[in-house]
Amino acid sequence: MKATSCSVFLDYKCNFACDHCSVGSSPDTEFEMPEETLDQFFDEIEDVPSLQQLVFTGGEVTLHKDRLLEALRRADDEGYLTRIVTNAWWAHDLESARETVDELVAAGLDEINTSYDDFHTEYMDVDPIANLTQAAIESDLKQVAIACIVGDEDPDWDADRLRAEIDERIDADLEATDNVTIIQDSAAPLGSGAQLDISNLQAMNRLDVGCPDVVNKVSFHPDGSLKACCGHAQFYQPDLTLGNIEEEPLVDILSRSGQNMVYWLIHEVGPKRLIDKIGVEDDQHYTSICHACNELLGTHREAFLEYIDENETDLLLNDIILSDRLDKQVDILTDNRDELISQIEALHDKDIERGDLDRIVKTIEIEG
Repeated sequence: MKATSCSVFLDYKCNFACDHCSVGSSPDTEFEMPEETLDQFFDEIEDVPSLQQLVFTGGEVTLHKDRLLEALRRADDEGYLTRIVTNAWWAHDLESARETVDELVAAGLDEINTSYDDFHTEYMDVDPIANLTQAAIESDLKQVAIACIVGDEDPDWDADRLRAEIDERIDADLEATDNVTIIQDSAAPLGSGAQLDISNLQAMNRLDVGCPDVVNKVSFHPDGSLKACCGHAQFYQPDLTLGNIEEEPLVDILSRSGQNMVYWLIHEVGPKRLIDKIGVEDDQHYTSICHACNELLGTHREAFLEYIDENETDLLLNDIILSDRLDKQVDILTDNRDELISQIEALHDKDIERGDLDRIVKTIEIEG
C-alpha cells in the first residue's frame, strides 16, 4: 500500500445541504483550511514520490475559486494529475459553464467529479449538470465522472434517467464521447445520511472484496490531519486518522500507516468479510464497503482488535501474504471482459494514459 492519490478538503462548507452527505456539509458548516496548512502540505508531498494525483474537494470547493485555481496551478506545476469534486452550481447556463471549465483547465485541471440524484433536486435541476457536460466535451478535460446516488429502491433519478436527460439537453451524442462517465451507487447511512432507511438498497459494488483505496487514496483536512481513505467512514472512525502534519512529517505518517495490520486486513480481506470472520452477531444490511468499514471500526472494533491479537501470525500469512484479493479483482474484470475491451478500444485513436485505464477499471469494479 502506497499513497497514489490525496483528496484535499479546502473547506467543509457547501451551498447545498443534501440529506445523504457523509461530510455533513451545509451553508453553516465552515472549516476552511488555513493558508499555511495548505502551504505545508505542498511542501511535504515533495517527499512522497508515490503520489500521482491531487483531488480538491469539500464541501463545495468552487466557493473558494481563487484558492482553488492557485492550488491547481501549484499541483500542475509539480506534475500531479488533478481533479475537483463539485456540485456544478456554477454551470447555471452554458456560457458560465464554458467560462468556468476553461478557467479551471487553464489552471491545470484534468478531471471533474460531480453528481445529480434525488438528493440534489431540492437545490437545483439537472440543467447545470448538462451544461457542465457540454462544456467538458468541448474542452481539454480528460474526464468528467457523474455519480447518481440512490437512496430508495424506486428513485425518481437513476443513472439511466440521468443519461437520457443529459442526452436531451446537450449538443453531442453522450454514447459517442469517451471523456464522460455516469455511474450509480447506493447511499451510505453516515453523516447527514444517518437517518436514511437503506433496508431496501442493494450494494452497487461487491462487498466480498478488499478495499483498494485504504492508504492508497488518502485525504488531507483543514486541521492538518491525514486520513487513511477518502470514503464515508473517514469522518467517524478515529482509527482511520493516520496522523497530523503539525505533529510529524507527512512522509513519516504514510510510512507508519503502510505497516499497520488493520489497514492491510481492510485492504486485502475487506470490512464485510472481516466482520464475518470475527464471528460477531451482525444482521446489518450494508450498502457499500465504506458502510461496512464504519461498522467494523465502530460497533465491532473491540472484537476486531481482539481477533487480530489472537490470530496475528495466521492473519499475516493467510490473509495478507497469501491474500485472495487479486484473484477476486481478476474475477470482476474477467466477468466484465467485453465491457473492458470495448472501453479500451474507444481510446484506440487517442493517447492512452494511466488515468484513463484507472478510470475504466474503477468503473467496471463499481458496476461489477
